[in-house]
Amino acid sequence: MKLKTLFLFFSILISPLCSYSNVDEGIAAIVNDEVVFLSDLKKHMKKSGALSASKETQKKYLKELTDLKLLELQGKRMGVSITEEQLDKIEKNFIEKNTKEKVESELKRTGINLYRIRFGWKNQYLQESISAMILKGKIVISDLEVKEFYLKNYGKLKEQELADIFLVVVNNNESSRNKVAELVKEVKNSKEFYESISKLKDSGQLLPESMNLGFVAIDDLSIEISEAIRASLSNSLIGPFNEGDKAKYFYVKNKVNGDSEFLNLKDEITKSIASKKEFKILDKWFQDLRENAYVSIRI
Repeated sequence: MKLKTLFLFFSILISPLCSYSNVDEGIAAIVNDEVVFLSDLKKHMKKSGALSASKETQKKYLKELTDLKLLELQGKRMGVSITEEQLDKIEKNFIEKNTKEKVESELKRTGINLYRIRFGWKNQYLQESISAMILKGKIVISDLEVKEFYLKNYGKLKEQELADIFLVVVNNNESSRNKVAELVKEVKNSKEFYESISKLKDSGQLLPESMNLGFVAIDDLSIEISEAIRASLSNSLIGPFNEGDKAKYFYVKNKVNGDSEFLNLKDEITKSIASKKEFKILDKWFQDLRENAYVSIRI
């Protein structure tokens, strides 16, 4: 988990600290057939770092416990759960990736502790696991939806002759050119091409200018390159095109007619539409879960 995710947890879980008083034993809430004891609430508040046991503070932390209980009960029905051992592994990896010093520094800065972080992980894991099962097979996005989104947000579509290309740049010497020829001579599809490019990169032959250009209007390229692309087949490498001490090659993945901006944004637009649909489905599902559950608050 990246450090920015750590900051997200801190900002979500941060809570006011005041003076703490004892909570008497008893029943704090009933969620369906499960009981949340006052001792559970007291333990949760102490470990969270709350120093107040006012009614308002108790209700805030009790809501966290009842919401988690609902997720755990629903997860149990769907075969989803997370153990303390699993959380231990997540915590270990989290600290290793972010370094112990950075984690401790951020904990000190925000006043949040690892219990709150782990509590957030548990909620996140259950929500994401349940959500994945709920959404399975329910999100369908048509090409028409993507096109309508583009027309509404970006403007008209232009019809152009396009090529989906990857730019390969190496030093303009015999060794580098031979290396390119050697690595791509057997390429029959894009997967094999990227495997070859990875080897070229690992050997230090690939220059930083090398990149995926996506769909490019063929007419926007130089006459020499555009003519070579038009004459090429899909999944083929053309070049070299020498520019001083550099040699350029173009891997032509595909050629189509259409709008380059639309095609390059298509995946991003699809994800945006999917995200909105997912939110609507999940929001309704979790709202129904709360409304149909029996939750009795006893404090």
